[in-house]
Amino acid sequence: VEQLSERGCKDGVRRQPAGWSRPVWALGQAPAEQSPHPQRRWRAIRHVRVDADLELALLRGPAVGRHWSESRDDEELYIDQDPAAFKVLLDYMRSGMIQVSEVNKNVLLLAEFLGMETLVSATKIRWLVNLGRGPSLSDDSSDEEIVAAFDEEYGGISEAIGAGLFPSFLAMNPPSKSQSEVAEIAMTPRPDGGNTVVAREFVGREGPNETQCGPLSAVNGLCSKGYVPSCSHVAYDYECRGDEARGDEYPEVQLLLLRRRKYIQLLPRTEHVFAPSDEDRQVKSTLTRFQYAHFIENNGGEVDAILAPPEFSSDEVVRSDPFGVAVIQPVPPCWAESNGFVHSKLDIARVDKQVDKAWEWVHQEIMDKLEGYRSPHDIGTVEIVEREILSKAT
Repeated sequence: VEQLSERGCKDGVRRQPAGWSRPVWALGQAPAEQSPHPQRRWRAIRHVRVDADLELALLRGPAVGRHWSESRDDEELYIDQDPAAFKVLLDYMRSGMIQVSEVNKNVLLLAEFLGMETLVSATKIRWLVNLGRGPSLSDDSSDEEIVAAFDEEYGGISEAIGAGLFPSFLAMNPPSKSQSEVAEIAMTPRPDGGNTVVAREFVGREGPNETQCGPLSAVNGLCSKGYVPSCSHVAYDYECRGDEARGDEYPEVQLLLLRRRKYIQLLPRTEHVFAPSDEDRQVKSTLTRFQYAHFIENNGGEVDAILAPPEFSSDEVVRSDPFGVAVIQPVPPCWAESNGFVHSKLDIARVDKQVDKAWEWVHQEIMDKLEGYRSPHDIGTVEIVEREILSKAT
């Protein structure tokens, strides 16, 4: 259906480019008899022409196909539907985008009736994001899986409208009506008696997703997925964590708890279809995420290197990994200021070496990434800087 926009249609009414099919009438009334004044006829009944791809969608779509059959090329097709809703969909087919402010219940119902799959799919994904509640979905779920989850939970567009959920399509539910997803950075024991830092996401029904990495790559990787550090000090208890009070020699330690609004990571999948409304832009301004970097000073007090988020790397493999770490060495002048980094608001923003278990792993990550740092004694001071940016999830 959306291929109409690729044909270069600008007005859709008076032009008749080569290769276009027979006319389709969409005004809720049968076309008038042929007028001796063609221009007046065009204005009076707003004759619209659509291409063969749209016609096939109309003839073979999931709803329309039950009522129509293919007819001769010289026959005109009559769509007995709301002309105002059809105009919104026709504008979408020309441009490939639709203004949220122009969408009402009739527009969504007509899109579902006509079988406009791309628009219907984006509608259901946006609806899930705005609702902020529903079945668990992994970040790499396909659009088809997300749409199936919506249908399983709400039954489809017409059923969701019937259930009174249309306001949630237009604007996000407040946090009090949405669900959150939780992640943590933890230090977990290894079978050999050592410890490993993991980024753990509590999503889905198969148990937590774990990624072994350093503390910096863990926090930046989780923040890139829409998580933000939580002020809560709740430590989730489950079987693998262990407990020092029970005599476990190497109990697991939660280093940082993070949260994100459910489905917020799916929002970019709809922005190629729905032009954001004023309400969308206002919400986006409040949905921020953080990125962190480590400034490493040597024992002489000079900033020797920076460990930064992966997009600062010249290595494509590192840039494509949300848990990657960019090594910046030597350090350009004014790097922090030019990239929007400031002193971190974290409680552990500035510490000296060998303070606690968490910083042992910060030092270990530095030694793994930088040559010349073979022990914590080679590290002078580590300073964490942060920058607040609009989330990729928004």
